Order: sequence, then structure tokens, then C-alpha cells
Amino acid sequence: MTIFVYCIQNGYLVTMKISSSDLGKQAYHKVKQMIVSKKLLPGQKIVQEQLAEQLGISRTPLRDALQRLEAELLVESIPRRGVVVRQFNDREIVEIYECRIALEVTAVRLFAEKAQQSQIDGLRKLLEPFEHTNEIDEKAYQKADSNFHDTIIKRSGNQFLYQLFQKGNLLVCIDAIGLVRPPKETLQEHLDIVTAIHNRDGAKAASLLKEHLEKSKRLIVENPGYEN
Repeated sequence: MTIFVYCIQNGYLVTMKISSSDLGKQAYHKVKQMIVSKKLLPGQKIVQEQLAEQLGISRTPLRDALQRLEAELLVESIPRRGVVVRQFNDREIVEIYECRIALEVTAVRLFAEKAQQSQIDGLRKLLEPFEHTNEIDEKAYQKADSNFHDTIIKRSGNQFLYQLFQKGNLLVCIDAIGLVRPPKETLQEHLDIVTAIHNRDGAKAASLLKEHLEKSKRLIVENPGYEN
């Protein structure tokens, strides 16, 4: 199905054709971003009529978007309740961290060996705003943390490894989970990883990153309410 959209460009009324599949893709990206940014909270019911109106689309492309997000484990359909934003339990978060450790440790070793100096400098600059300050904006830090790990994976030089992250939707799930430990605990860990990368010491960088992720994983496992 094709939808006609009218808009003003350079003072002229212009007709644009947008297919329902394109609208579905747009809705998918918008809702996904709302989940990652916590505009839609874990466990929150998605009222489709309201969300479709908010996005300026009909419910059909929104349903397509929600089906795609459900396949990516970001939303789930619950009988007699409807579609809700997926709330990961501790066991699922631990499983995500196990996948991260398996893949990211390899990625950082490759990054240390292959990255251009400008890419290493860029990684370091992500952390600069949070040094020498007693008040760290956690929202800004989470974004920098996400970019930090994404850069290492994306620039590892191994596209198959990066595609595994993409297909498993790991980075998005990690963003949706949020920070497990406060910035004051993890900032120096990130800085030490960058130092090892700067020294081209792949083994040291891999060891530091593994311990960095293991600490967060252990925090969850040691939670009194954790169930295997």
C-alpha cells in the first residue's frame, strides 16, 4: 500500500509517496530509540492507539514495527495485557553479559592490534568529559559507555564479529538494560583499557575488559534475589 504525504518544499506543495513498509521501518527505528532512551520504560504497556497518534502513523505500520521489535526481544506480547516493553530478568542479563564477554574480549584484542591512532584517540575523548568532576551525568555517561564499547567492536576489523553483535541485538539490549555499576566505579576501568590499547597491548586490553564485564556480571549473580 502506498500513502501520499503532502509537504511544503521551497514554497511549493509537494506530494511524496511513502509505502507502508517504509512507514513500518520508520516506526521501528523511532520506537526502538524510545526504548533505548527510556522514554518507554521496561515493563510499560504500549498503548498502540496513543503511540500511533504520537508518531503520526496508523496502527498498521506500528504493528509491523512491534512485531520486528518482539523478534529482537525488546518488546513482548502478554496474554490479556497486550504488548509491553521487555523487562530483562537477572538470568537474562547474565546471559547477555556472557555473550558480551565471549565476543568483546576478542574484539578489544583485535582493536588494540589493528586500530588507527585516530580511532584510539577518539575512544579516549569519549571519556574526557567525565574526568576531574565530582558530578557525572549518568545519562551522558551511559551514552559514552555505549559508544565506547560499540567503537571497539565495530573497529575491530572483524566484520563477522560485529555482525554477530548486530544480529543478536546485543548492543541494543545492553543499552536497554542501562548501567549496572555507577560511573565512579567504571570510569577508571575504561581509562585503563584505553591505556592498554594505546600501548598496543592486546592481551592486557583483553584481560582488563574481561574483568570490567565480569565485575558487572558478578554484581548481578551475587544479588540475593538472583535465581539460576
